Amino acid sequence: MARKKGTFIVMDDTVDDEETEETVLLEEVDQELPVGVTTESVPKRFIANIYVEREPLEKDIFAGSYVYWESTNTITWTDLNPKYSSDLESMIQSDIQVSKEGKTYLVSRWETPKEWLQSLPWANLRDRFISKDVVVLYETE
Repeated sequence: MARKKGTFIVMDDTVDDEETEETVLLEEVDQELPVGVTTESVPKRFIANIYVEREPLEKDIFAGSYVYWESTNTITWTDLNPKYSSDLESMIQSDIQVSKEGKTYLVSRWETPKEWLQSLPWANLRDRFISKDVVVLYETE
């Protein structure tokens, strides 16, 4: 028996003198209201791309990305440029100095890893490293 949404098609496969009987029955289906899906409980990841500052003479060079995982409360790195990988690996082990709105303060990587990563665009990073922005995605994306 073939089925369609809201319509049932019943086919009789028996052949009587090369005749085929086909009956179409319509049945009304109750309309269900869509259930709202909330994304509040879905963990997020925060990605901060790190560059070597070369502007205004050249384009900034991509050095790698730091990723904060909300589900595990950890920071990892991805897409490291081999030329700058050791610098970025050692930078992830230390606190950062942030200058924002006329105030200068330290952010601990170990006590507040999420704030550490979100503060990178305003941080005074060593060796002309900069972070332009922090991208927020769901961990499933």
